[in-house]
Amino acid sequence: MKQRILKRIALLAVIGVLGVTSVSAAGLFNKEPEIDNAPVVGLYRFQVPEELQGPFNSVGVENFTSSMAQEPNTLSMNAAHVKGDTSTAYVLEVYKDTEALDTHRKSEHFKKYLSEVGSKLTNRKIYDVQPIILMEKASPLEIINDGAAVVTLTDFTVMKDMVDDVKKQYELDISRAIRDDEGYKAGYILRDTNNRNHWYVFQIYSDEAAYKKHVTSPGYRFAMGQIKSYVQNSRTEILEGDLLVNQGGQSFVRQ
Repeated sequence: MKQRILKRIALLAVIGVLGVTSVSAAGLFNKEPEIDNAPVVGLYRFQVPEELQGPFNSVGVENFTSSMAQEPNTLSMNAAHVKGDTSTAYVLEVYKDTEALDTHRKSEHFKKYLSEVGSKLTNRKIYDVQPIILMEKASPLEIINDGAAVVTLTDFTVMKDMVDDVKKQYELDISRAIRDDEGYKAGYILRDTNNRNHWYVFQIYSDEAAYKKHVTSPGYRFAMGQIKSYVQNSRTEILEGDLLVNQGGQSFVRQ
C-alpha cells in the first residue's frame, strides 16, 4: 500500500513539473498502479525556448551535480539535445525507488530548477516507462558540456513472442560493451508501461569514435542480426550529450 501511495505522489510531482493537462492526468489516475520494485525511471522530451537555453544548462548543472552529491539514491540524470537542434531536449532520470524520487523533488536544487526553468519549458511529453535493462560503468560518470558526448535514443516494437530473445541479445551486447569498451558509458532499455512491446534504448558514448566503434563491433552486429526480424518500426535519434551524470555501477535486468 505504501508503494502505491508513493508512486502516485511521484506521478503527481512529474505532472506538476511537465504540465500535463487535467484530462491527461485523470486518465493516468483512473488506472490502478501495479506494484513494481524495479528502479523508477523518467523519460521526458520538451522544447527549450532560445531565451531559456542558457538557464536550462546552468541551473541544470547545479541540479544534476547537487543530486549526485547529496542524494545517493538518485542514480542517474541525463540531458541531451537533438543533434543540430538545441531547442529539442530529452531527459532520462533513474531513481532507486519512489522514496528517492520524492526526496529529489523536495530538494532545494530541484525547486530552483523548477522555478527558474522547468515550469517554463514547452511541448512537454512524458514517456510512461519501466526499466528492462540498466547498465553502467562501475565508476561514476560526469560529463558536463564537453561538446563530444554522443547519446542515441532508439525506439521500436518487439514481436510479442520474441521479447525474451530481444532482451537477451541486448543484455549480452550492452554487458560486453560496458566491460570492454572504454568509451561506452551506459545503456538503458525501457518499455512503455501501457504497451510493453514498445521499447526505448538510451545509450551513452564518450564521443563519436566510441559510438562508431560500438555499432560496427562484431558483438553489436551479431546481436542486431539476431533480432532484426523480431523488431518493427525501429527509429534512432542521434543526440548530443549535454549533462550526463550517474553514481555508477547499475546492473539491473528485469526478470
